[in-house]
Amino acid sequence: MSYDKNINNLLKSNLDKIELELNKRFSLLKKGMGNGFNKLSTKLKSELLSNLVETSTEETISGAIAPTKDYMPDLVMVNKPLEIKATATSDAWRGGEFSKRPGDYVMVGWEEVKGKLKLFILHTFLTKEDWTSSNSDNYYATTISLTEIVENVKYSILKGGLLKKRIKTHMVKV
Repeated sequence: MSYDKNINNLLKSNLDKIELELNKRFSLLKKGMGNGFNKLSTKLKSELLSNLVETSTEETISGAIAPTKDYMPDLVMVNKPLEIKATATSDAWRGGEFSKRPGDYVMVGWEEVKGKLKLFILHTFLTKEDWTSSNSDNYYATTISLTEIVENVKYSILKGGLLKKRIKTHMVKV
């Protein structure tokens, strides 16, 4: 399957506004938490950023809905589910059990530089088979690498670029 072109076009045409809203919300979150933000784990920061992307998109795109229940998709756009995954790494995302549901995904790579977000954003369609399950008895998350996406599924880069290294493909955040 392929990603939904209507969702892709909506995201592309509103990306500047979404990013502006996202940076405002990120700044407010950091300001509200004071020094506590720096003490959060990278995993928790990525979860918070994912929520900020959901809310910023809902506020920016007319008709977009960000349900607040875990069993529901992160966003609903043009009556279709859209999952958001965020990572601070340069080449992979993790997800829980619901990462296995088929559908459109917005994959966000992020880093903070001098108080501003540098982002990589990719839109794709993923299925359960695209995710790699953990073989560990004490670790449950599924994972997918940028290399796996680039080599195996159709995708659209909304922001940033790719840097192919010897083995892996890394995201370029801008």
